Parts: sequence; structure tokens; C-alpha cells
Amino acid sequence: MTVNIKDVARIAGVSTASVSRVLSDKPGVGAATADRIRKVIEDMDYRPNLGARGLVKRKTGNIAVVVPRGSFILNNPFFSTILEGIAKVIDQTDYNMLMSFTSSQQKRLLETQSVDGAILFSPRNEELSLEWLKSIGLPIVVIGSYLEESPFPCVRPDDEDGIKQAVNALYQLGHQNIGIINGPMSSMHSVRCLNGYKSAMLELGLNYSDKNIYEMEEFDVLKATKGIAEFLNDYRKITGVVCSSDFLAMGVIKAATTMGLTVPRDLSVVGADDVPILDFMTPSLSTVHVDLVGIGKRALAILLDILQGKQIRKKDVVFKMEYINRSSTTTPKKQ
Repeated sequence: MTVNIKDVARIAGVSTASVSRVLSDKPGVGAATADRIRKVIEDMDYRPNLGARGLVKRKTGNIAVVVPRGSFILNNPFFSTILEGIAKVIDQTDYNMLMSFTSSQQKRLLETQSVDGAILFSPRNEELSLEWLKSIGLPIVVIGSYLEESPFPCVRPDDEDGIKQAVNALYQLGHQNIGIINGPMSSMHSVRCLNGYKSAMLELGLNYSDKNIYEMEEFDVLKATKGIAEFLNDYRKITGVVCSSDFLAMGVIKAATTMGLTVPRDLSVVGADDVPILDFMTPSLSTVHVDLVGIGKRALAILLDILQGKQIRKKDVVFKMEYINRSSTTTPKKQ
């Protein structure tokens, strides 16, 4: 049997108005009475009717999580791990989480105001332009690097420093000819990673060359293994590579294997983000760690603050990265 607000009020011995005030965190109910109402709500497993409440408050009770560029993203553990953090926070609220994967879905969901706010995963300007996002007037928080002139709060890893740490780690092992496997330059994440790579190479006095850079058309490593293999075959002098994601690093190891190379004896590989499955790989992947679950939690916490009318002073929240040494890296083989 469905429990309604009248049932809660009757068992608690109060008016429905008092129950409503407690649910909405409004004043006017004594502390002892409020505690009694909350206990009845918990005991009866009462869930407010968000649809009815939305009609009164002119709110939907929904938060959108906008995932870019199709379903292949869900194969990438970077996104699924951040989603875990978002889910942990949203479970403590009355909000529903709605996800969308295509541009048409995203635009329809946002421009029809079907949600109270949105979390956007690394949007690109050609998909959801900054001007359009500003025009719809929804509270928005971005996860991952985005346009620097963006007015929206952004929660992201320190991509640039992470890649610098990866290059430095290979250099400390004795590598001189270091390459980078990166995503498309339409992604600010890729831009920051390339900046970190270039900065580290120049600071260490190493040769920075376009020949050592492989730029993928997309982060879909399942489609790029052949291209990575061709890149590695063309530039055999490369003894170590840094990758702008663990997902890409997995593709590099796969490509190296198809060429008859052994990781790390023939090629050292470093990823980025430290997704949970890396310890189960063979070899286990050296990477730069960032708290992905924490990023998801922080992004949703900021969005909830905005929805409650709080001022957000820090617009760019950057999570530090830390190099983790595992078995995909070693000293370079003598040429």
C-alpha cells in the first residue's frame, strides 16, 4: 500500500502542514516534533510525491547528467567511476537522475526545462555551444576541462600536471624518446594534456617533435588500435608513451601486443586517471591517480548548492593528480 503525507501526519499526531515543513526544511516545527515526524517518515518508508511537489514549487525534481558522443563513452571506466560518485550523493536527495547520450536528446532535455539542473561531461562547443547553454538559463556544472571563458563551475583533474608527472616518471627511468597518445584537439582535456607533455619535454631538455604525437579523432580506443600500431611502427625509436587516459593506454598495450612488442620491455606505457580495473590488467598499468568518485561527488554537491540559491565563489575546482608506479613501465631497452 502506498503511504501518503496524510498517513505520516496521522501516525505522528501532527498536521500535514507540519509534515510538509519538515520535508522542505522550513521553520515552524519544534525540534522534538520534527524528530518524531522524521522517525515516522523513516519507519513508514515514505517517499514524497515529487510530481505533485513539482507543480507547487515549479520544479521537476530531476537532474540531468549529459554524457557526450554516444554509448561508447559508457565503455570508458573514467565516466562510469565518476557516475558512481554522482549517484552516491544523489541517493541522499529526493532528486531523480536522468541521463542522455545524443545531441538531440540533450537539447530537448535542457531546452524544455525538463530538469532543474544539469551536469555536463566535458562538452565541446561544436555539440552544445557556450552561447546556447547560457541562453537556456539552467544551473549547470561541468565535469572535465571546458572552455576557459565558461561561466559554469567546472570540476576537473589537473590534466596538465598529471601528464607532466607521467613524462617525468619515464625520464627518471632513463627514457629520452617519449611519445604521447592523445585525444582530439576539439577537447580541452586533450589541449591541456598536450600542454603538459610539451612543457615537461622542454623543461627536461628532451626533443619535442610532432612525430612523437599521435592525435586520435576520438577517445574511442576500440576503433583506434590499428592507427596506434601504425604510429608505433613508424617511430620505433619511441621507448615510452604517456596517454591522456587509461582507456587509451589500454589500447596502446593492445596495439603493441599485435606488433609483437612486449610491455614494458619494449615499450613503457603510462595512463591517466587510475580507473579501478588497472590492478587487474597484465601488466598492471602505471598511471596518474585522481579521485574520480570525489570529482562526481563534488560536482553534484556544487549543483545542489546552486539549486538552493547559494553563491559559488570557486568556479574552477581542480583535483590534484599523483603518479602511481606499476608494472607497465621500466628502464628502456638498449638500442
